[in-house]
Amino acid sequence: MAGERPPAHLVTARLVLRAWQPEDAPWMREAIDESLAHLRPWMPWAVHEPLALEATIALLERFRDDFAAGRDFHYGIFTRDEREVLGGTGLHPRIGPDAIEIGYWLRETATRRGYATEAAEALTRVALEDLGLSRVEIRCDPRNSASAAVPRRLGFQHVTTLEANALTPAGEPRDTMVWERKAAEDADPPR
Repeated sequence: MAGERPPAHLVTARLVLRAWQPEDAPWMREAIDESLAHLRPWMPWAVHEPLALEATIALLERFRDDFAAGRDFHYGIFTRDEREVLGGTGLHPRIGPDAIEIGYWLRETATRRGYATEAAEALTRVALEDLGLSRVEIRCDPRNSASAAVPRRLGFQHVTTLEANALTPAGEPRDTMVWERKAAEDADPPR
């Protein structure tokens, strides 16, 4: 990314994606706390939830600092009026040079409405067009069919499934599907 940073604030047709701020902690707490049963099977971090509000503030301070330093880019997914947190997403530069990974989670009441797809599409465009990266990946547990549907809808290609390369939140071996979209393919994205 050579010093390039994604914008801290993005607006889509129905959403606002913006870099988390410490003052978002009560909204994030609400979204996570009411969705723990939904999140725990898929999100390793959810095993340690619920966190105290003070711990959530500290986490969001770290996210803010990482964003500002160009280390990692965590966003809240908000309604257009920014009165409700629908989930979280991010651009994570952990898969090698000239590439980035998109992650996402939604509160249970926001699932099956296309919000994860809308957020991931916006971040894919930022990564490939604005940042000029050559490749974007989305990784997920093969058993999480809702999560796997997002890259499929966005024209990502399933390039491999890594066998037993990770652990489930319960500590069991887990496979990981790797989906990829390349800049060259983005010239004519799916409709």
